[in-house]
Amino acid sequence: PSMRLNLAPWSQAALSTVTCCTLFLSPSPLLSLAPPPVLESPATPTSRPVSSSVAVEVYNLLDKYYLDRSFNGVDWHAAQQRLSDESLSDKEALDAADRLVRSLGDRYTRLLQPSQAPTLNKYDVTGVGINLVISDAGKMLVGAVPPAGSDAARAGIRFGDEVVEINSKSTGGMTSFDALDAIQQNAEIVQLRIRTDESGEREVSLRREFIIPRNPVRSRIVVASNGQRIAYIKLSEFNSQCKQRMKEALEGLQVAGASSLVLDLRGNGGGVLDGALGIAGMFCERPLVLYITDANGAKQPLYSREELISTLPMQVWVDARTASSGEVLTAALHDNCRAQVVGSTTYGKGVIQGVFGLSDGGALVETVASYATPRGREINQVGVVPDEPRMFVSDVLGASFLDADVKAARFDKIACSQPVLAQEDEPVSGVAAPGKPSEELAEWDTSQRI
Repeated sequence: PSMRLNLAPWSQAALSTVTCCTLFLSPSPLLSLAPPPVLESPATPTSRPVSSSVAVEVYNLLDKYYLDRSFNGVDWHAAQQRLSDESLSDKEALDAADRLVRSLGDRYTRLLQPSQAPTLNKYDVTGVGINLVISDAGKMLVGAVPPAGSDAARAGIRFGDEVVEINSKSTGGMTSFDALDAIQQNAEIVQLRIRTDESGEREVSLRREFIIPRNPVRSRIVVASNGQRIAYIKLSEFNSQCKQRMKEALEGLQVAGASSLVLDLRGNGGGVLDGALGIAGMFCERPLVLYITDANGAKQPLYSREELISTLPMQVWVDARTASSGEVLTAALHDNCRAQVVGSTTYGKGVIQGVFGLSDGGALVETVASYATPRGREINQVGVVPDEPRMFVSDVLGASFLDADVKAARFDKIACSQPVLAQEDEPVSGVAAPGKPSEELAEWDTSQRI
């Protein structure tokens, strides 16, 4: 959703789908495109990217950000020598890189060919087809080849170009979250100042367009027998539009007189981490959402910076297919004493993947971090245990019985210890608190898929 994983920089990168890589939380190997770290000096783009250089890119990204530092017992030095062998053809080097990725034995880490990379477009929260990274020198760079047909591609933006300004704001010192906020400042147009070695600086205007197969949010009011108006929201995945759609749904349901709320995350396999972070903030005042631990063992808290929208009593419904970002949001609402969790134990995916753009237009998806709930509970291979185990009638008899499940929901006072509170000296959403900048934060930018 950028490459060097000292946690602070890493988390930054990992959380903004817009600026570096993309962070994803998802149990499906096909969906777990995830948090990217920061790119160091990307190779100068050419009209014909060299595959063998891409193989070296793959090795370097794994070497810097891969979570399991044992590399599954692989002889890492020998792997580097094989990929650097000048006698290998481009195809042989790339095949060797693919074998290296597979040898790690991680179902979530994989190499995507240029033809496969467009499947990630639905997680593009920028809407203009750019993936930004922060270099070691602190420059904001285009970290992946813009997708064909995107406004960025039509404008001639290339892998490795430097982004000097976003909507008239200098990118100097920006975190990935700052860049995402700057891009989202205007709903339709993003203005960038691009700098290249060949042509200097130029202004580019990009129209935001989102490629989304479906709206991930469905909502309505269910009226109980006692007249209580219960808001029901189904969130099917965390894609690039989930925050906006959730905001619209919440505001509409409250106008409709909702007195309580059910957030249904059953079957939600995850998506961009930024979505879970943002939505958590719509229900809690600047909540601690999760802790992330990177490949260097550095641990960092991540907070939401979204504005509070709803204080309605609520339940979160989950099942064994609720995973990744779905588990992050569930645990955040539970640990912050905001919602009761109802259903069955969730999937248990507690690792984050970073999506790193490659100079040939492909991408490397690799596991870059693990995460824990606001109260420090591990999720990986454990899941989130519900407060109220429940078999839903609609799961047995079909969707026509959903209203019966909603009407049966009880919104009793939550038995919860003191909610987790943000500390003034802790970073918010991967961004260092005022007056206490983190040297590492600038390095890691994220677009995430958990």
